Amino acid sequence: MIHERLGLDDKDVTIVAMFMGNPSVSQAEIAQKLNISQPSVNFRVQRLKKKGSLTFSVGTDFNKSSLFLARVDFTASDANEVLNRLNQCSFFVNGFIMSGKHNVSIFLVHENLRKIETIINDHLRSDPTISDINVNIVVSSQRDFLLKMDLNKEFSQDICKNLNSCKACQEVGKIRLRI
Repeated sequence: MIHERLGLDDKDVTIVAMFMGNPSVSQAEIAQKLNISQPSVNFRVQRLKKKGSLTFSVGTDFNKSSLFLARVDFTASDANEVLNRLNQCSFFVNGFIMSGKHNVSIFLVHENLRKIETIINDHLRSDPTISDINVNIVVSSQRDFLLKMDLNKEFSQDICKNLNSCKACQEVGKIRLRI
């Protein structure tokens, strides 16, 4: 069972479930539900955080935004290098190294599909180490899907505001130039 693999007992599972249902739930409420002391809840919460079984994230809920989200799958000869380079992009949400036909899957977000297309064309299609690119636009998500974007990059890089600026992007191009 997954909870056993994660080293969670029934009380830990209840604590995680209560936070998932309401991230603002108080430790006193959890203590009352579990019939244990609040210091015991605090100890368990700290242990769960340390293990990575209980984390809190902040971001923009995709379902409540009017942003476009693209999932881009492709094959790269050096997946880590591509992900490190894309991590510099203001509109890169997350990336994964995969097994199967494509070894990389990334999420890109923007208010304009043309900007997403420019990122893909200028940073992926133009890269000879990347092939077999497959792009899908996410229409909705079943659960909350947080877009953890570094919006400060967008403000600090005026070039990002131009829809066709990716070829001139110094940030994403830096890592490729070093190799």
